[in-house]
Amino acid sequence: MGLFEAFVCDGCTRVSVRADRCCRYCGASAVLPVILSGHGTLASFTTIRVPPTVFQGQEPYNIAVIDLDEGLRVTARLTVAEGREATIGDPVIFEEMRSYGPMFCLS
Repeated sequence: MGLFEAFVCDGCTRVSVRADRCCRYCGASAVLPVILSGHGTLASFTTIRVPPTVFQGQEPYNIAVIDLDEGLRVTARLTVAEGREATIGDPVIFEEMRSYGPMFCLS
């Protein structure tokens, strides 16, 4: 399990995945890094079988919407062990950050 870094506004305390210069919710300029647990719940997912050119050769792969325990919703890749099936509501955990975004797996 890796460390899932996010950013919290010092003004309104909203959490975001992106490190913006200012808070996209209240406009405050103090946005600070924070480490989240990386634990969440699978809200939705789909299997990509015909990927965009940049991801050809990686198919099939899963894209998921994950509700983190801290209240943040993220879109990420989801790995599912062979012989297992993902179901909405399954617990997931952050694995690592890749160049294209976060990777989660069923926990």
